[in-house]
Amino acid sequence: MTWTYSGDPATSDLDEVRFWTQDVVVGRQLLSDEEINFLIEKWYVPTGSLILVASVACEVIAAKVAADVNVSADGVSVSVGDLQQRYITLAQRLRDQAKMDFDDEMDLDFSEDLWDNTEYSDSIAPLVFGIGFMDNWEAGRQDFGNYHPGRKQGAQQPDELAPAQVEGAQ
Repeated sequence: MTWTYSGDPATSDLDEVRFWTQDVVVGRQLLSDEEINFLIEKWYVPTGSLILVASVACEVIAAKVAADVNVSADGVSVSVGDLQQRYITLAQRLRDQAKMDFDDEMDLDFSEDLWDNTEYSDSIAPLVFGIGFMDNWEAGRQDFGNYHPGRKQGAQQPDELAPAQVEGAQ
């Protein structure tokens, strides 16, 4: 297993993932080149984000250090037990960073030119739906009211009929 880091994250995907995970110290090698390349092949293609790959790498590192415990002997204490939680927190922060990057990349164009060439067809009935449009169809026209699920479109409702046509009208 090899471990390399050039010190310039812009030179390779491997170095960028090492930079985001801060696996850059030669004496404290957390992931090998082969492990990071595996994560890049597995996660970069579907996500397109090396920051997300780094967040997965942080979870892998957290799993590796899960067995580390705090040791205290002869007045000297070594606290490595919280390292797992720190890498889990780093993984979540990297995911949040990646989400912000994805939001910045979404550039939706709603300019007037987009709608100029729209053609409408009279053969297509307009959609009739809305929030609560089936709550009480007998109440008549509300937001998109005057709709009855069992009635054909255009048929008259009892409230639209003349008083003489309504059953029981005197």
